[in-house]
Amino acid sequence: MADDFTDLSYHVGTYGKNTLWVCDSNTSKMVRPLPTPNVVLEAGESSKSFTCLEKIISTAIESNLGRDCTFIALGGGMVCDITAFAASIYMRGCKVILIPTTFMAMADASLGGKTSINFRFAKDIVGSFFPANEVLICTDSLRSLSNKDYMNGFATVLKHSLLTKDDTLFNILAAQKQKVMDRDQETLKAIITISLQVKKSYVDNDPYERLGIRSALTVGSTFAHALESMSRLQWSSGQAEAWGICKSVEASRELGLCTPDFCAGVLKLFAFYGYDTSYKIQRGDWMDYKNQLCKDKKSVNGVVNFVLLKDQGEYEIRPLDDEVIKKLVMYPSV
Repeated sequence: MADDFTDLSYHVGTYGKNTLWVCDSNTSKMVRPLPTPNVVLEAGESSKSFTCLEKIISTAIESNLGRDCTFIALGGGMVCDITAFAASIYMRGCKVILIPTTFMAMADASLGGKTSINFRFAKDIVGSFFPANEVLICTDSLRSLSNKDYMNGFATVLKHSLLTKDDTLFNILAAQKQKVMDRDQETLKAIITISLQVKKSYVDNDPYERLGIRSALTVGSTFAHALESMSRLQWSSGQAEAWGICKSVEASRELGLCTPDFCAGVLKLFAFYGYDTSYKIQRGDWMDYKNQLCKDKKSVNGVVNFVLLKDQGEYEIRPLDDEVIKKLVMYPSV
């Protein structure tokens, strides 16, 4: 991890001119002057689209970049995901370097090789596996995030604290809330490092998500992505993820897979950091929510599977009955 963005910029400057920089309207201001050629996308999830993918590819072609070029992504998950996807298909694959600037991208999205764009409000429905050649992290950039964006990404760190039997990360998060909220640099470096180590342990054992091992990293995402899609992406990824993780643990409790104490502890941790764990959809939204669930990438032969946490570092993947899902996500009838 770089100590500051100046050190990082100097390092990237050694790659020469055979590069294409991709930023968004916020992160483009972090490098002055912005190297050319470059693509600046409008900040926000709506840019994770075929239209913006085409813009990246077109700029590379117009700039006469060959297969030996490097795409450099400077930004959050949206920028990193779409840039890596573009790199994976440009001339059947060129190099890609990720410079994540958000909490979620640093602690999660930058590692593992998943690339994607959204399509017709379905989140991450089009993509590929294409690991980055390098990931360069500078925690100092987290100081510039709004509290909303900061907490949006922090949900991933909370998730990773539950996916390992080693409770070191969980204990740090439970005891060092003030340092986390104050964005203390040493604390951030420590929790991001551990978070990435947790994710790496799953990725290394299932790099293309074919064995079911890596699916554990998507705990909560089935609930969360349906909520995001149903709301036409009005829910942020992190807020929806936090809600979805809590629903997954509540489902485990309902099925007797985890103890009530474990479920209560997880809900308490997320509520401790201010996440909405009790949100319910309106009864009239059920069919829309169910339709979005059916589009989940973990569905097999039309059956949607959910990752359910049984205990610290223990999980089970299984379908859920509609009545269980309704009880968890929907207001009860009056």
